[in-house]
Amino acid sequence: MPTQTDFSVSVLPGERTSVVNKRRAPFSWGWVWASFAGFLVFQVLLAKFATPYVTQGYQTRHFQFLVEGGITLAAYYLGGFLIGFISPKVRLMEPATAAFLAMFAALSVGLFTPEIWYRFGIFKFLLGGGIAASLAYAGAFSAERITGSVSEDEF
Repeated sequence: MPTQTDFSVSVLPGERTSVVNKRRAPFSWGWVWASFAGFLVFQVLLAKFATPYVTQGYQTRHFQFLVEGGITLAAYYLGGFLIGFISPKVRLMEPATAAFLAMFAALSVGLFTPEIWYRFGIFKFLLGGGIAASLAYAGAFSAERITGSVSEDEF
């Protein structure tokens, strides 16, 4: 004779959890700084790779700016990817926060430079920080998708 167990558990709305919430960890400043370091490491590695191609022969300054910008953008994506891949739990906001802070660090050069082109501006900061944060988030999300920690509809 089959036995049927009937019990109910009362769960308050704030206590509800899902599989995703169990895998997500609270925000960690340690992972933010690890992401920041990852961006720097990837910028150095990509610059080492690109230097021979940029310095050989005559290259316009515009081309050098394009290469430098490409390296920076790729570093944000790859740094986010690295953190998303090596973190034991889902980490999406930490690389995005680190990228936003990295843009602040990069644009702070304008605070100490009299050159008009390096002038610090809030619009530059918000636009650059938003782009950097989006790339880092996309990199972390891509890695979390590969590891199976998140699904496409959680973007």
